[in-house]
Amino acid sequence: MNLRKNKWIALSLTILVFIGLKEPASAQQNNKKALLWEISGNGLKESSYLFGTYHLLTDSYLAETPEINLPFKNAKGVVVEMVIDSSKLQSMGMMAIMPDRKISDLISPEDFKLVSSELESLMGVNLKMMDQLKPMSVMVIMTLMYSQKLNEATLKKYPGLPMDYHFAAAGKKAGKIITPLETMEEQLNLLYNHLPVQEQANQLVSFVKQKELAAKMQVDLNTYYLAKDLEKLYSMLKEMPEELGASDYMLKDRNVKWMSTLPDLMKNGSQFIAVGALHLAGPDGLITLLQQQGYKVEPVIK
Repeated sequence: MNLRKNKWIALSLTILVFIGLKEPASAQQNNKKALLWEISGNGLKESSYLFGTYHLLTDSYLAETPEINLPFKNAKGVVVEMVIDSSKLQSMGMMAIMPDRKISDLISPEDFKLVSSELESLMGVNLKMMDQLKPMSVMVIMTLMYSQKLNEATLKKYPGLPMDYHFAAAGKKAGKIITPLETMEEQLNLLYNHLPVQEQANQLVSFVKQKELAAKMQVDLNTYYLAKDLEKLYSMLKEMPEELGASDYMLKDRNVKWMSTLPDLMKNGSQFIAVGALHLAGPDGLITLLQQQGYKVEPVIK
């Protein structure tokens, strides 16, 4: 396996929260159209702010969200999902590989041919060239290709650095305290090792057999995010077929874990918290979890 393909591993970090997602419906919805939310009350001396990012959009899009400028400037710290350490990309890339297994051993010849055909149509690469990648990695690559092709006009409109990287880099340059909620190892282990490779392979086949839905999801993600509509993002997740992957471990469990960290950070001064927008939405989203702990969480609308 050519480890120069590590660019796909780096990109997979940004797509982490956008694949295999489905959460149960219920509870209170926060249906105001906003990506930035002010957190106050519950003993806080100054407000913190929660911003939902879209990992495939870049920092140039932020010119259209001027409401973030003052909160980011005044924040003592910046909180992000993780900080990419480029020196570790090659070693982390090994987590995407199955040294002793092959995808062709995990699925039928007919399904292998089906997945290979779709991969070739997307990027001109036969699945045999990726046979020792974990199936989840192939799903990540295909998801990125769908998004890049179907949202080409939007992505070209906003050149620059990925949003999440921008906030960490700009915060560091401004002398702010940067707090990652997870390490690279934790995120990649969640992505590549949480599910057995056989289950990953089954999901890969289901993903390709429902490629129209997978592709539509990428368009909808882009559309609803640009509309700042968290309610529609959440509704989209509820409509996903179960066989494409349950996601408590991707969203709900991580949100609960993060809530053990965020209150202490906010007590120490204003924080600008930038995480994937899907982590904000729904009854298990950060907005609702913060409200349940007694915080006042309100949309900031320009």
